[in-house]
Order: sequence, then C-alpha cells, then structure tokens
Amino acid sequence: MSDLIPVPDDFEACVQHAIDQDDKARGLVDQAVARGIEKVYLVGCGGSHFGTYPAFDLLDRYATGITTQRITSAELTSRNPSGLNERSLVVAASHSGNTPETVAAAEFAKSKGALVAGISRIGDNGLSRIGDVHLDYPDTISITEPKLVHNEQIALALLEAFGAADKAADIRSGMAALPAALRAVKDEVAEVGERVADLLENAPLSYIVGGGPAYGMAKMMSWCYFQEMSWMNSAAINAGDFFHGPLEMVLEDTTVVTLVAEDASRALGERVIRFTENYTKNSAAVDTAKFSLPGIPAAARPDLSVVALMSAERRVLDHVAARRGHDTSQRRYMYKVAY
Repeated sequence: MSDLIPVPDDFEACVQHAIDQDDKARGLVDQAVARGIEKVYLVGCGGSHFGTYPAFDLLDRYATGITTQRITSAELTSRNPSGLNERSLVVAASHSGNTPETVAAAEFAKSKGALVAGISRIGDNGLSRIGDVHLDYPDTISITEPKLVHNEQIALALLEAFGAADKAADIRSGMAALPAALRAVKDEVAEVGERVADLLENAPLSYIVGGGPAYGMAKMMSWCYFQEMSWMNSAAINAGDFFHGPLEMVLEDTTVVTLVAEDASRALGERVIRFTENYTKNSAAVDTAKFSLPGIPAAARPDLSVVALMSAERRVLDHVAARRGHDTSQRRYMYKVAY
C-alpha cells in the first residue's frame, strides 16, 4: 500500500470540467431533435467503446421513438448500417481525438449526412474538427470518468426528448455530486483492490465477469487494464453467458473477479459471485453497494453506480500495478509498429 499510485490531484476538477459542459450536450440533442433523428450510434475503440455501455443501457431501456446501437469504429465503416443517414446521431469518442478508426468513422458518418458529436481531450484534433459538437476534458490521466460523464449527459438529454424525462430527472439529481462521490470510491475500493492485487500478482490467467453495462466494465478491466496496460493473460466474460460454458473452466485455483453495480442487471453478477465463492478460493468482487457515494440520491444511485463501478476498477488497476511494479504506460506494439 505504501507504493500505491496516488489519485491524481486534478481528478475532481476533470470530472467537474465534463459536468460543466451539460449545455453542450443539451444543444447537441436539440439539433438532433430538429433533424428528426431516429437512430443513435455510440462509437469508439477499446476503452472509449466500453465506456458507452452505461449510456447505451439507459437509452435502450427508456428512450422511446429512437433506437440506439453501440458499435466499434471500424465496424461502423465496414458494416455501413442501413440506418446511418441524415436522421442519425453519431457520438464518437477517442481520448486523443485522433484514433484513426474513430476519425474515419466520424468522417464516414458525416458523409452519410449524420449529426456527429466528438468526445476527446481538450484541443485541436480530428474529432474536434469533424464533430458538429465537441465535448472535451483535460489531457490528463483522469480520462475514464469524464468520457462516461459526457456519454451520460447526451443520454439524459435524449431521454428528456424521447419519453423518459422523469428517469432523466432522477439521474440528474446525482450528477453534481459525482466529482466527490467518485473520489470517495478511489479510497473505499482499497480493500478489494488489494484482494485483486493478491490474486493477480502471480496468476497465469484471470476471468473478469460483468453483466449488463458491467460487461463493458469487464472488457475495460480485462482487455485495457490487464492485457494492454499490464501484459497479463485475462478474459472478459458476460455474466449472462457465464453459466453457458465458462463455468466449466473454474477450478479451485481459478482467478475470477466479478463486477457488480446496482442497476437492473445486478442479479446476473450476484449469481456468478455465489458460484465462484463456492468453487474457487481465488474469487473477488468489486461491488458498488459497498461504496458510500456521498451526495448521490437513492433515485439516482442504481444508474450512477455503473459510472462508479468503472471509476472503482480504474483504481483497482493502480493497486495491481503497484503490487507488480509494472509501468502501465508501456506498450509492446501500440503506437510503436504498423498494424
């Protein structure tokens, strides 16, 4: 714990910077409504794609009169969906704003007449130039939470425009408290962060499980944090699929980390936790029900707990990296070779 990576001093300010741009998100949706949008595409690669899961969940469950699809950047251009046209809203996210596949997807969407919003760091970049609206955040290590906030803001404005204003109001009641609430998560996840560090320090493989929007969090943890940033063998599993094959791979020493929030899909993760606690000694759970989330009203907590879950798992990475002494900024291939 003494060598634990410190939480960035600018963490709360970065989240607040995103929250302060809510008017941009509302303005974007006003444009979309004026154009008669029928389809929303949430687009990105890697972590920027996985960060769309909470917003997709809200729109898919509550918005009426529109359909929403989350899709990777390269799939958008290769698939050329029939619904991609002047009645589409495309939200494209990339930290740098210059991820080639995402810039190409934004350009392709524009060529189809779609309204395009870019989410990326502050400054001039591909998405800031292409997008009709640009939602940004400081260029810092605190990038996960601001991107989630921006996706959430767009989703809430769409809910208000498409039949779910009451649900949007419930969630908005907790948005202002997010900077301090998520900062508290960073401290409160310490015990489970150390537990996961214990399990992964010498594990040959880990399975990361999440259901509903938490499956996006499982992909983030497994693929971005452990494979890409830590060079560890790890696999993400949808909690809804866990009992249809993956459970047979669980032995007494199999490492399984289950991610659960307090949204409607919680029971999927709880079922996995019950199983793994019985059949492997190397199980852990990151559960937002154990976080205080100060200032988040009860009505907002189920949906905002998913945002808290991603913030928690980002802090778990710090615990794992500190234990292993691994520099998570290093890459073997990304940014280094042509691919």
